Amino acid sequence: MVESWLLTNKLGLDGDYVAAGLSWVFELYEKGIITKKDTDGLELHWGNSEALIKMIKKLAYREGIGDLLADGMVEAAKKIGHNSEYYLIQVKGQPSIEPFRIPKGWALAVSTSPVAGRHLRGATMGSNRYGPKPRPGNFGVTDYQNQANGVVWQGKTKELEDNLGICNYVGTWSGANFLSIADFAELINTGMGLNLTEEELMNHYADIGRNLEKAFNTLHTNISRENDIPPKRFREEEVKSGPYKGFKIDESKYKEMLDEFYELSG
Repeated sequence: MVESWLLTNKLGLDGDYVAAGLSWVFELYEKGIITKKDTDGLELHWGNSEALIKMIKKLAYREGIGDLLADGMVEAAKKIGHNSEYYLIQVKGQPSIEPFRIPKGWALAVSTSPVAGRHLRGATMGSNRYGPKPRPGNFGVTDYQNQANGVVWQGKTKELEDNLGICNYVGTWSGANFLSIADFAELINTGMGLNLTEEELMNHYADIGRNLEKAFNTLHTNISRENDIPPKRFREEEVKSGPYKGFKIDESKYKEMLDEFYELSG
């Protein structure tokens, strides 16, 4: 695991993308959709770490099957066929490692992220650690209700943290609670001689970056509401074991949550 992670960094690859994409390829092999003939003789059984290291290198250098995968997993799925696209967990073309079926705020944030399936654009896991203060608020990890407000708030604070050069781990995200919007306002006002309020930061400046990203997507892609919905597989297949056995995305409830998200986002 450590070796593969270090290798992706050395080769300039995104670790999450590689993990999600190659886990899909391994699953296709185990389901018999692709064979050793397709994988240059590699046996892609789950847990075969040596094969994983070789696949990472093939992807980076476009060798063998890596040449197919390097054009993107969505494009690869179209060429592989045999319903392989169904098994690929991706959002807006970006392979995703994110959980969707259990933490509903996480699912909403990842699915609506303007930079594809990434969790650093508002993802939440319950109001004891995420969302506006005071905490805990009014949404639990697995609830559909009241999630949108926490996701919108957390997404706005992330925009501010990015623009201020502040790591969100010591800001408002993941339960650290070290900094607040008031701290951001004080920092900006002290450094720049301004008199901005918390409300101005959250309701104007925090919106600018995301609106630019959304505008880019509107002008240059065909991304629509349908691309803000979790992968089909997680809407159809339940969690198979553990304390959350039976969980999946309820599409009707998710779409209600999405409507609220759009309304709050303006």
